[in-house]
Amino acid sequence: MQDTSDDIYKIQHDIFMKKSLKERFLLNIELTEFDREMTRRRIIKVNIGISEKELKAKIFREYYSDEFSEDEIIKITELF
Repeated sequence: MQDTSDDIYKIQHDIFMKKSLKERFLLNIELTEFDREMTRRRIIKVNIGISEKELKAKIFREYYSDEFSEDEIIKITELF
């Protein structure tokens, strides 16, 4: 999804690229952690009382359903 105009995107990109490599790396880590936490909270909100194992499986499925077949996902998440 791209809901930002090309002009604004270029401004954001230029600001980001002016940061040091370390700052960019840390910002990306922070954004990844934020995304995972929001995903976790959303799944818990919809699945009240979900077990930790089920939660991990749902998170894995959400992030990797395009990379693994359904059979592979089942095999992997059974290990959680």
